[in-house]
Amino acid sequence: MTGHTSAQRSAPLPIKGRSTIRNRLREQPLTRTRMKSRILTLACLVAAGTALPAQAFDLVEAWQQARGYDAAFAAARYDREAGLEKAPQGRAGLLPQVGLSADYSRTSLLEPSSHGSFSGYGYGVQLTQPLFDVSKYTGYQKGKTASALAETRFSASEQQLIVDVAQAYFNVLLAQDTLASTRATKKAFASQLEQAKTAFEVGTATITDTHEAQAGYDGAVAQEILAESDLEVKRNALRRLTGLDPLGVQAVTPSLPLDQPTTASLDDWIQLALANNLDIKAQEQNLQLASQDLTEKRGQHLPVVSLTAGYNDSTDNSPFNSVVQTRASSVGVQLTLPLYAGGGINSRVREAAANENSAKDRLEASRRQVREQVRQAYLGVTSGAAFVKAQQQLLVSAKSKLDSTRLGKEVGVRTNLDLLQAEQEFYNVETQLAKARYSYLLAKLQLAQAAGRLGQEQLAEVNAFIVP
Repeated sequence: MTGHTSAQRSAPLPIKGRSTIRNRLREQPLTRTRMKSRILTLACLVAAGTALPAQAFDLVEAWQQARGYDAAFAAARYDREAGLEKAPQGRAGLLPQVGLSADYSRTSLLEPSSHGSFSGYGYGVQLTQPLFDVSKYTGYQKGKTASALAETRFSASEQQLIVDVAQAYFNVLLAQDTLASTRATKKAFASQLEQAKTAFEVGTATITDTHEAQAGYDGAVAQEILAESDLEVKRNALRRLTGLDPLGVQAVTPSLPLDQPTTASLDDWIQLALANNLDIKAQEQNLQLASQDLTEKRGQHLPVVSLTAGYNDSTDNSPFNSVVQTRASSVGVQLTLPLYAGGGINSRVREAAANENSAKDRLEASRRQVREQVRQAYLGVTSGAAFVKAQQQLLVSAKSKLDSTRLGKEVGVRTNLDLLQAEQEFYNVETQLAKARYSYLLAKLQLAQAAGRLGQEQLAEVNAFIVP
């Protein structure tokens, strides 16, 4: 029995048993592979489920985001903070200046050497109060003007940020519309190409028709590539300003109110701009700074009168005398008058006078430029409204022409080329109408900026035309 059992243990397994084991051995790595595949599939599903679409935003939300994201605007904010410190710096020159001094000395005697060494020490407090100093007083005035200039420049940066964000926002919308029009044109060319190939195969058209359709389709493909590239560039520009995903931009309503956009005349807008434009205001403050600087340089020829007061306490341990302690206080008036400074004062006066003349010319140049900006923006609003109306009527006409051409082709009085041209014209008018809308809305903001009145209220008026 034992030997028989041993023989049974050493005998090879039946074929059925061996194949079962092999199958189980094969199933093990297959199970791991399937498990990995399922894990990867599950991970992809989870990732797809957690990937949310781009959050929609309008023009006001883009501007609010840009205020905290745009690095250039953040730098302008810090420039303002730095400029505001000019006022207290200038005021400090008119206030008393108090200083503390102290000294300690030790002296070693060489002859006679028997006396060794001795020390001395003391301290003092000095106060100086300007009584008459043209430079200090003018420096105070310059500090106030410089702080006001910093505020003006920051306000100008705020207005420019609104225009920049609106420009980037509308550029994205226009690029999207252009790409949609280009793809529609491409689709029309593809349809014509397919019809031309079919007609050539059945013998109702020549190979020239097919080549023309192919050339048109290839041109549409190239235009689509350019439109896609331009859209990506415009989206990156908006993302750089706001940090938002440009896919979330919302469209402008096609029904803009195109009544008279402004009741004020062009001359009224120009006068308003000359009184409130921030660029003009900044140049006026620059001129004021230059005039104050000239006064400061001329004041260097004049005497400076100051009130001085001091207190000193010193101790001297002389080996030849007893300890000597001295305490003294003083009050007086000090006058200084420059007599000759090597010609440096006169040179600085001439330099300041030239800078003042330069500031005057820059102010006049700024006024002329603002007049031009107001005219351009005013025409962009008034003529822009009329142009949008004309483009809307042109779109209706282009649509009627397209419908008529399609009907004519069905009855055989129009060709594929006629239909294709009508479709191209319709899509082009659609793009031009969208461009006219965006230019009109941007011109409203630019006109308010030129007049120095651009703010959140004006931006909200334009944002009301954004479709939520």
